[in-house]
Amino acid sequence: MHSYSKLFRSTVVMLTLCLFSAAPVSAMSTYIKGAHNVNVAKYDDLTTNNPAIGNLAEARRAGLGENDWSTGKLQRPAYYTPTAKIPGMEISGYFDDCNFVIRVPDKWNGRLVVVGAPGFGIARSADALISDYVLTKTDAKGGSYAYAVCDKGTIGENIPDPDGKMYPWAPAMNAFDHKDDSLAEWNVRFSQLTTAAREVLQKTKKQLPAYTYIWGYSNGGYVTRYAMEKHPELYSGMIDWEGVLWRGKEENLISSLTTAVNAWEVMKDAKATPEAKAKAVGMITKYGVDPKASFLWPMHGAYYWLPTLNVHRMKYDPKLIQRNWWEFLSHPEDYKNYDWFKRSEGVNNIVKLENTGKITKPTITIHGTMDSLLFPAVHATAYENLVKKNGDASQYRLYMVANGNHFDSFVGHPKLDPQHTLQPLLPYVHQSFDILVDWVEKGNPAPKSLTIPKPSALDKAYDIRTGKETAKY
Repeated sequence: MHSYSKLFRSTVVMLTLCLFSAAPVSAMSTYIKGAHNVNVAKYDDLTTNNPAIGNLAEARRAGLGENDWSTGKLQRPAYYTPTAKIPGMEISGYFDDCNFVIRVPDKWNGRLVVVGAPGFGIARSADALISDYVLTKTDAKGGSYAYAVCDKGTIGENIPDPDGKMYPWAPAMNAFDHKDDSLAEWNVRFSQLTTAAREVLQKTKKQLPAYTYIWGYSNGGYVTRYAMEKHPELYSGMIDWEGVLWRGKEENLISSLTTAVNAWEVMKDAKATPEAKAKAVGMITKYGVDPKASFLWPMHGAYYWLPTLNVHRMKYDPKLIQRNWWEFLSHPEDYKNYDWFKRSEGVNNIVKLENTGKITKPTITIHGTMDSLLFPAVHATAYENLVKKNGDASQYRLYMVANGNHFDSFVGHPKLDPQHTLQPLLPYVHQSFDILVDWVEKGNPAPKSLTIPKPSALDKAYDIRTGKETAKY
């Protein structure tokens, strides 16, 4: 084990479960090979409406869905607030320092959803977005999906920076500090999670899942893409929600964010000519970002592009320059003349773990046209092209969401989106899961790849199948 603070957090989690569970927490180490600190709690409700679960789900419980900012507070949209109680069992534990959570409803429909958590988020970071949705999606007999997720093993530490203060962004900045933390570990942990969930279902329900769906969000999308490419025999279909595409010799997160950082330095320079600023805008829009998304770039330039670049570049091309994680929000000059494609060590490091596009099972990617962190042409359409080249294109769909950004929490923000330019992706992600299940289990092909327009009203969304507007709620 290489992170004792994470083990401390696991103790806190277990104590919390003891306080709120409907039955005592008990050890289940024999259920899951290679795991430790494995515990189970019996709940009357497995959704985030249960404080024992909801209170552990971070601010994402409200903060990653579209918000009504008129009250000045984060509001959880009605369309993803559970209205039913789902009793069942929650099993949590660790593979080394990787925290996992498995939920098994009392009434099970024989299906499993395995999730790659977003960003460097905790195992519970997708609870409100995915777990609640699949747990409350009951069939005629009241059965719903089992759910499994892990934090991928690279959480980072809540430690103060040199000024003695604690910053909420610190764990993401130091997530790769330990030599054992890496993208490669993510893939190992996701495989362990899949095996563990299957073992739990075999022992608790006396059968393996008839269908296993994987669902990745952002960084988690890379993991689920990799899993589907390498082990299609384990999975029935995939939802790829704004997944990161890693390629060594082609545009990737590091190369594209290098461009964005340099472009932003020009755009915010008061002395830069209009021609220079226009050229800088073009440096970003060449990656397929809707030019109208430029209102988002001050936020991304100030808080997202440089630190995200630093986290990954430091891990995979460490010889350029060494920075401590608390410096990741500064020193854009490090990248003024940086060319990823001339960095042979970095390129070779990524080639070892890159995506291939060898998809042979039904897969749906959902991505926003205004995604200003994971640029569409780098991560979405580039992956579509990889599938066309190396996989079965008939099994793949790409749904671009017009005016969709990487973060649904920006939708309607009074400072970031005062004109309600953005629309959320979450309604289409949920729709896509239903479409995927219908495709896999009934043989009804998903609608062809398309760009979903912005609806005429804030309380509307488009029906992907019919192309007509429908009530979001």
